[in-house]
Amino acid sequence: MAPKVPGTFGANAIAMTPVKRVCLLGAESTGKTTLAGDLATAFGSLVNPEYGRPYTAIGRVPGAPWTSEEFTHIARVQCWYEDFLADYAHGVLFCDTDAFTTAVFHEVYLGRPAEKFGDLITRPYDLFVVCGLDVPWRGDGIRQFEDQRRWMHERYLERARASGRPWLEVTGAREPRLAAAEAAVRELLTVG
Repeated sequence: MAPKVPGTFGANAIAMTPVKRVCLLGAESTGKTTLAGDLATAFGSLVNPEYGRPYTAIGRVPGAPWTSEEFTHIARVQCWYEDFLADYAHGVLFCDTDAFTTAVFHEVYLGRPAEKFGDLITRPYDLFVVCGLDVPWRGDGIRQFEDQRRWMHERYLERARASGRPWLEVTGAREPRLAAAEAAVRELLTVG
């Protein structure tokens, strides 16, 4: 196996890292962060946290229009940190989001597809967990796309289906979601 080159990311970095990666997808306020944390606790491993949220909260001028460069920055940092954490995870890394999600938000905010980080949008994962829409939307000052949840959800399902990788949609309360996701991760770790 070739050594991982520090500072690189993209499809090749994934192939060089033996840890399994589980990507959580879902529209705003569907429980991705909660589920990622619960899974990391259950498996004694790590979560790659969402970078877009803290960037939005403290890294930009409030009310300023978004730029394509900001989304490119978010996607690249998100993937860089994912690759960094993969070296420290215990068998499996839970990713609270991915560059595809950043591309979806690029489209929502700017009205056009992202073009500058296409290599990251299609990066492979070992398992996708799509969080269902059956939990209430909760505004928090950053979330603002309640009316776009269904459209976003369909995009995430499309991504999971088209990946060619195992995936599942989790619904219900916190415990059934966790139980279903845990079972899928255990199967992934047993098979892989």
